[in-house]
Amino acid sequence: MVLDDLYCGNIYPAEQVVPHKKEYRELHRHTGELLTELEKKLSKEQMELVNQFHTHVVDVHCMELEAHFQYGFSLGMMLMKEVHTLLDVYPRKN
Repeated sequence: MVLDDLYCGNIYPAEQVVPHKKEYRELHRHTGELLTELEKKLSKEQMELVNQFHTHVVDVHCMELEAHFQYGFSLGMMLMKEVHTLLDVYPRKN
């Protein structure tokens, strides 16, 4: 049950949702290749700077994803509330 999973902390949308598009897989693979190329060409100090930069980019992206998720969920709840209100005003006739 979703409520049980939510209560127990078993729901992690950011970790469970992975795009299925071919472009995503290609970009992900290419990113790894570029990182490997950088590791070959840069000094350890330069590579540490790249890794710090990458960590910050990922952290910022995760914060953006969280904000988008919160907004999308809230928007969905507002839509449900509005539909429920309209159903009260305009009841269905059988």
